[in-house]
Amino acid sequence: MKGLIVSDTHGWTREIQALKDQYKGTVDFMIHCGDSELKPDQKEMEGFIAVEGNCDLPGAYPNEAVKVIGGTTFLVAHGHLLGVRQSPARLCYRAQEAGAQIACFGHTHFAGTFQQQGMIVINPGSLRLPRNYREGTYVLLDLDPEKNHVQVSYFTLDGTLVDEFTKTFSLSRN
Repeated sequence: MKGLIVSDTHGWTREIQALKDQYKGTVDFMIHCGDSELKPDQKEMEGFIAVEGNCDLPGAYPNEAVKVIGGTTFLVAHGHLLGVRQSPARLCYRAQEAGAQIACFGHTHFAGTFQQQGMIVINPGSLRLPRNYREGTYVLLDLDPEKNHVQVSYFTLDGTLVDEFTKTFSLSRN
């Protein structure tokens, strides 16, 4: 299974639509980790599992989403309500409570992925306003539940692979 993960697009419409068009038919799911600043009924947000960020209209999206995709449980949260700028600990605790093997979040605008106690934690960075890379980033997730294999690949908007953020993990099954 393949997924597209974005966050912190802050009002961009053309760019989100371009990514959707680029990966149409090649991804099985799409996640937006908040701060789209778009309404849920806008065509650019159609098909996304989306959550509310601190810059989104209050009540437009849920604060978090727990979804089972291909037999793998995901927790999606923006992270501002879980204090991710100080530490990812509360996000990880919440993901454990939800039984998630993968947690996706945004808010910090810092791209990065790590594994903690078997859980994979993914921040796709900010597509529009990155903080630890000169260009905005997004993630393509390649999930093979049968082999317990997860490839987290980071790309810039023009499709350039960002090797320094890209990682491969073994998926832990609870």
